[in-house]
Amino acid sequence: MFDQIWAVFACVASFAMCALVVYFLITGRHDRDREEEAREFFDAHGYWPDEGPTP
Repeated sequence: MFDQIWAVFACVASFAMCALVVYFLITGRHDRDREEEAREFFDAHGYWPDEGPTP
């Protein structure tokens, strides 16, 4: 009985890990690209894009 429960758990866990890998492949590196653009904006203007200029 315990072996069957463990086998079902292993199958569900492996499916979840495969789904997680596919999710990361689909979403890509968009967050890193946005961070790089924000850093370039900061270097050019001296403040972060979401903060606005200091008076």
